[in-house]
Amino acid sequence: MDIEIRQGLAEARALAGAHWRALLTYTAIGVLLPFLLLASEPIFSLRTIMAIVSDPWTYRVGGSITGPLYLLGIVAVIVAGAMLAAWNALFTEFREGVISELMYGMVAGVAYLLANILLYAMIVFVSVLPLILLGGVAALSAGRESDGVLLEGYRFLLSLAGSWIGARLCLAGAIMGAAGKLEPVSAFIESWRRTRTAQWRLFGFYFLYGIVFAIPIVGLAMAHGAIIMTSAPGGWLETLMSLGWILLFALYFLGQILIPAGLYRASRPAAAAAEVFA
Repeated sequence: MDIEIRQGLAEARALAGAHWRALLTYTAIGVLLPFLLLASEPIFSLRTIMAIVSDPWTYRVGGSITGPLYLLGIVAVIVAGAMLAAWNALFTEFREGVISELMYGMVAGVAYLLANILLYAMIVFVSVLPLILLGGVAALSAGRESDGVLLEGYRFLLSLAGSWIGARLCLAGAIMGAAGKLEPVSAFIESWRRTRTAQWRLFGFYFLYGIVFAIPIVGLAMAHGAIIMTSAPGGWLETLMSLGWILLFALYFLGQILIPAGLYRASRPAAAAAEVFA
């Protein structure tokens, strides 16, 4: 079983054309709703973040940290639920409606989210363990200059390893949605098996994909920051920047849905001749 990136992208385009209404619905739920929720909390404002970074000793944000963390948890569940609902809509032969898909997506999305958190928490623990055994991160960074270089190199290798694991598990959500699964472990295992022969191609593809999206994110952040520094809050330019963020996140959300879905379809074994001519 192999995965051709070009075939996967072609399958993604075909899915987008066939299911554009469902994709628009779940993009609105997975991007616009979380954006509005986060906009209600001042700490998530780019203006506030810039103020804290520029003057961390005097700028203070009132209130408890519990509220923002609670809001982030709600947003994460909404995004994961919308993604699972979208995958279910893309692959279900007879759709039962948005309400049914959302109910499935929210339950499966929580399981998918928790499994990813636990997985990467284990990866972080295993990654940090060698540093702890060697005397701690602080001791290394406070030592010779060569130790700092080694530490940065180790961090870079860890980021590459995390990206490789992400590429191996990229099909898990689509597998869950296609089969209507509520537990993610078997989907992770199946994704790991399906991506075995194409793992380095997928790693390279997702690495380039991340760079492509990082460029407009950095550019938009710089433009938004410049507007914040030179204009009063609530101006039309700042509103325009908010619309730009929504569009950029919507494109990223669609990519996170369609690319794994297309790769999943490309990974399925071709039908045997007896099945084609039956």
